[in-house]
Amino acid sequence: MSYSSETVNYGPILFQYDLYPEKIEEVGKVKKVISRRGTFALKETSLNEEEASWFTHVIHRLSEIGYHQIVPLYPTKYGDYTVQYGNRTYYLMPWFAGGDRFGLTREEVIIEEIGKIHFLTLKEQDFSPEVVDHSFQYLMQRWESRQLEMERFAEESERMPYMSPFELTYLSHFHHMMRMAEDAKRRLKDWYDACHSEKRYRSVLCHGKLSRNHLLYSHHGEPHLLNFEKAVLDTPVRDLAVFFRKAVHLSNWTKEEGGRLLSLYQRHIPLLDEEKSLLVSYISYPEPLFHSVDLYRHQRERYSQIEFVHRLEKRISAMRHIRDFCDLILTPPPPQPLDTNTNTDHI
Repeated sequence: MSYSSETVNYGPILFQYDLYPEKIEEVGKVKKVISRRGTFALKETSLNEEEASWFTHVIHRLSEIGYHQIVPLYPTKYGDYTVQYGNRTYYLMPWFAGGDRFGLTREEVIIEEIGKIHFLTLKEQDFSPEVVDHSFQYLMQRWESRQLEMERFAEESERMPYMSPFELTYLSHFHHMMRMAEDAKRRLKDWYDACHSEKRYRSVLCHGKLSRNHLLYSHHGEPHLLNFEKAVLDTPVRDLAVFFRKAVHLSNWTKEEGGRLLSLYQRHIPLLDEEKSLLVSYISYPEPLFHSVDLYRHQRERYSQIEFVHRLEKRISAMRHIRDFCDLILTPPPPQPLDTNTNTDHI
């Protein structure tokens, strides 16, 4: 049988799994390997040796503590779970066709599964003022530095004899962006003060790179998460912020839908008040808007002015949705009515 040049390139890697492919297809960032032994997924990454070791530890640790909704890794014939080849790292998984679960959106399934992982890995950390101080100061300095960059861009735009449509759009929303940044910093300060007051801090295993594309279904219809390459021990808010910043772009998004998704998560791990402040801080800081400016400044030839303006306006609209959602997050739940039929003779 003859192999394509692409198949030959992956031959030394697949040999370590005793796999002799009949065909290899590019499917996104994964290679679909078709062989007589079945169909597999080969992922190519830039993980170094230390990162690859942590990645495989995460996968095995999740299985050990009872979470099995992850796409498993296949070991090589030498017992390794990753293969270093050149300056790249590879790992092999079963091939899942994808699809969706009937009756549930991908967002519902993802938030449920992340809630389960966070619950299983939740740990009350010994309170360390130094750790909290460092986290607060690092993020505050980073945000303030970003604001200065955006202020400089505004000043540069105002000095232009003829402003571009993107620059005009940016300047028309500039003061609103700065107010959003200041509001986010105030919420970050609320989190900082509450941590010192309550003297508590919780960590979980965060997926680190949540995406709709990182949910697959097995042949039996069971959901499985993949791509834990960026997994890290951190506040649960880290995953939630990534999740909601993406979910707000969905066509069916409303603040009520956001509240419902957050409630699904909190069935597994209710957020503390200071964690809610931190979540609001993370998602309300206008980093997506600033990123649009970065793209315009450094890749101006890549898109048309109309495309740049559309991208910025779309993100401004999303930030408005986030603002409404943040108000809902911070609204205390209504008091539960007393059950007058409860038998209280034992009190």
